[in-house]
Amino acid sequence: MFETPVVSGDAGFRAGPTPPPWEVATDMLSVIVDDSRDPAWNLALDEALLRAADPLFRPPGALVPAGAPAARPGRPEPAPVLRIWQNAPSVVVGRFQNVARAVDLAACARDGVRLVRRASGGSAAYLDSGGLVFSLVRRVADGPARPGTDLDALVFEALAGFGVPAVLLGGGIVQAARMRTRTAAFTHVAVRVTQVGPFGRRYLAGEEGRTLAALGLDASLDAVRAAVLSAVVDVYGIAAARRPDGRERALQEYLYGVRYGDVTWNLTGRGGARRTLERAHRRDGGILNRG
Repeated sequence: MFETPVVSGDAGFRAGPTPPPWEVATDMLSVIVDDSRDPAWNLALDEALLRAADPLFRPPGALVPAGAPAARPGRPEPAPVLRIWQNAPSVVVGRFQNVARAVDLAACARDGVRLVRRASGGSAAYLDSGGLVFSLVRRVADGPARPGTDLDALVFEALAGFGVPAVLLGGGIVQAARMRTRTAAFTHVAVRVTQVGPFGRRYLAGEEGRTLAALGLDASLDAVRAAVLSAVVDVYGIAAARRPDGRERALQEYLYGVRYGDVTWNLTGRGGARRTLERAHRRDGGILNRG
């Protein structure tokens, strides 16, 4: 018997054994539990969760776990997926950014700060253990998100509960980026809670280096994590914690190998990996990016 813990806003949950995705109730929000802080591995998992929402997506070279049923008309689509994660010290640039203009590469090399490029658009962000990243995958078939139910809106709502209005959350405290495929929409939102080391203009051009703590908010990472989780559960319903399933892991490993672990991709956004994925998306009728 598979064991799937149910959560309702409590951040202190643990995932039990993960059943195959075709054996999980498809109307229940999944909360992905994964402890990695490797920046490239984390970005690969984020995109893998988005790609896994399309049962027909088969990038060249990706292995599909044995026993996974073939997609067929009428099969329920995957439920929404939420992930809350952290990075080791790193600069994450947007899909189309010019690294030479946005990042002080010499300072990053000096301090051991990793440089990675995400597949979504937007501007660069500095991430470390003083911040949290929230990622949400939802089905396009569910229609446009209702007002106030986008992930960034839910993050703002959660922070408002601490007495912090959205108008004060600029300057890099909260940053959001999006992308989508033909079947799913994806949003990730980074929140800087506290400062654990110097950053700001040290690594990014024009960066203010602000945090929630600098605004006078006395809230821990766990408190912010729990508040956002509660806001998401209020909209998307009861949640079950689980580890990434076999197909998600296979896609993660593939994306890491051809994209996020590729120095050329991280520095320029170009390379053979990009062309391979573009061909797969054109074949499957997908939308590569909506930054």
